[in-house]
Amino acid sequence: MTRQGLPSLKGLAVLFVAIAIFWVPFAYYYVIPSTAANPASTTGSGQSSSTFQLTLAEIMNEPWGSNMVQPRFFVMGPNGMTPADNIILPVNTRIQLTIISYDTPTTGSTDQMGKVSGTVGGNVYMINGTSASGTDMMAKWGQNVTAVPGAMLAHTFTMPQLGISIPVVGGDTEVAYLYLTQTGTYSWFCQTPCGSGPMGMMGAMSTSGWMTGQVTVR
Repeated sequence: MTRQGLPSLKGLAVLFVAIAIFWVPFAYYYVIPSTAANPASTTGSGQSSSTFQLTLAEIMNEPWGSNMVQPRFFVMGPNGMTPADNIILPVNTRIQLTIISYDTPTTGSTDQMGKVSGTVGGNVYMINGTSASGTDMMAKWGQNVTAVPGAMLAHTFTMPQLGISIPVVGGDTEVAYLYLTQTGTYSWFCQTPCGSGPMGMMGAMSTSGWMTGQVTVR
């Protein structure tokens, strides 16, 4: 017996089953593909076809202690600039690494330190002048290079275990592409003697998150 104007429980059950049968094909078509392999983000071999963006800013004269300044790398992201002590990178993915330098050349840098290694194509795209604009831009605004002279070198971003070294020219921007095929945790550091002490190898050079740190590939 039912109340007047209200459907019975049996009627509600029949209605629910009918709605479910009607919507199953649409749910499969719209929901299942979004949780399966997406052709835009993966390839048939399981490798990602998207591009991961990593942007580093290299800043000179960051406060160090009470009466000293040192150069420092930062990761630039949605939360602003964060320390580069542990950088996370994806495996089997095209990585665009952009390094923006606000610095000047480091005395003692050599031509050997200025050689590019481990990037896709064996080069980096060098853009003259991080802050250049208007008539201040040089004739050659950007070009691919495989090395830079030591006299122009401010720093490097070097991961020896992965065979990667990217020269950083003071005041310029470098764009390199990487493709990492093995997971693990690796060290990165700067090769130029840009720290403190008699040989320039102390201070920022030996402090995680300044001129050295880790890269975790996963």
